[in-house]
Amino acid sequence: MADVVLASEAPTEVVIATLQQIVNRVWLQDLDNIDRLARWIRCLLTLALSSNIEMAENLIDQVHSIAQSARAVRSAAALCIAHSSPLSADNEWVQRTTTYPGEELEWVATTTFNRAIDFYCAAHDGACRRWAEKAIGLADLGEDERRLHRLLQAKYLGLAWDR
Repeated sequence: MADVVLASEAPTEVVIATLQQIVNRVWLQDLDNIDRLARWIRCLLTLALSSNIEMAENLIDQVHSIAQSARAVRSAAALCIAHSSPLSADNEWVQRTTTYPGEELEWVATTTFNRAIDFYCAAHDGACRRWAEKAIGLADLGEDERRLHRLLQAKYLGLAWDR
């Protein structure tokens, strides 16, 4: 469905609104398919960054929420298996329950941080701080032993606010 929307010649606002509805439905109904959801969010975020910055910011918050929820579900399921709870019989489900795809999470975090730097260069310090903090929060959810988190945090702390 999303492919049809992206291939259409509909106005960008219509494509964005339609993709947002698809993302919302998939998020509520099919969290087992987080890889596909992440790809759709990337498409939607790419479009929103160029035409609807408020929607882009809301999407970033949505990614954070999805990634945090998926991580919590997987952690809880792994804990149940470790303690031989009745859920351990459903080990296949736990294996399918994945965290937000690492490459996609890294892309969203770095794209968000890059936008923060755009705001910084335009002297929109409030937006810069907000977006940089969102990027750092996303990077903290990655499974790269917090490398991206530390990198973004160091770059953020290196910004000169007294210009």
